[in-house]
Amino acid sequence: MSASEHTGYEAYLFAHFVGEDGPDAEQVHLAVSRGDTLSEWDMLAGGAPVLRSSVGTGGIRDPFLLRLRDGEGFVMLATDLQVYGIGHFRDAQEHGSTALLVWESRDLVTWDGPRRVEVMPPERAGNAWAPEAIWCEEAQTYAVYWASNLYDEGVERRNADSYNRMMIATTDDFVTFTEPRIWIDVRRAPGYGTIDSTVIRHGDVYHRFTKDEHPDVMHVFHEVSPDLFRATTGAAGSAWDLIAERIGSEHVTHGEGPIVVPSLTDDRWFLLLDWPPYGGGTGYVLFETDDIDSGRWTRTPQSLPPRFRHGSVIPVTAAERQRLLTQLPPATHSDGDRDGGI
Repeated sequence: MSASEHTGYEAYLFAHFVGEDGPDAEQVHLAVSRGDTLSEWDMLAGGAPVLRSSVGTGGIRDPFLLRLRDGEGFVMLATDLQVYGIGHFRDAQEHGSTALLVWESRDLVTWDGPRRVEVMPPERAGNAWAPEAIWCEEAQTYAVYWASNLYDEGVERRNADSYNRMMIATTDDFVTFTEPRIWIDVRRAPGYGTIDSTVIRHGDVYHRFTKDEHPDVMHVFHEVSPDLFRATTGAAGSAWDLIAERIGSEHVTHGEGPIVVPSLTDDRWFLLLDWPPYGGGTGYVLFETDDIDSGRWTRTPQSLPPRFRHGSVIPVTAAERQRLLTQLPPATHSDGDRDGGI
């Protein structure tokens, strides 16, 4: 994947949530970039949620946008989780939702959903967090992956010293999924594993970026493999080749929710790391590289809006961008100037 393969795309669309400080914060918010930049955005629908959930927990976190391989439709996956009113994540890891939220759209404006898809048996898992998906050319199907705490049936939950594993399943239609299997099983400390994987394909290999949950680390590591489904057990780099660890740690004290997108104008790649308030940050920090195989990332001088939290970015065409701005307009002043931009 390179800029030459993105001919026709002229901007980016960002799906995200904005925090835990109210019932509207953990819903889907959308922003569209002003051209091919990742630092200037118009907040769609006047900054209000574009999609809300009235199912499951009532909250939406970690929305992930996927353009389907036919180029004619889109799927959004998200975590069924509301932290507002709870105040902590422990219960959500032990007795939380084990369903994914799914929407479908043909135009990025009108969405069907959400529907809840139970992907983990509640008696064996405590959560299903940060789902993402990628088309697997070799298997001719979509791979869907997420984080789950696993428990032996009948045990007291946290006393079992569980930790988040990355799970993976496949689907052709985002309705029926195969039985999930463990994809990453790396116990980093009592109660801590790995979460927040994101994957892109570049050339003949898959690049996977995952958050290390060790309490003394809390940063993203980067691995590569020609086999998307190869399982990792024991340690990072034991199955996939380890390229880099603690990415961005010289700039942020805590990094999660990685997003990797190509430049629309040259051969650079961009990495966005969510630096959350509970880790001392204010939201996404932007990095770039001109060689994604190197594992070397440079922080850019641009900043992103402070309330962009764990989400996803896809390139969009000029027509798609204009449709979003027209049908989900940013807030405006009386003089017609946009007031949704940051």
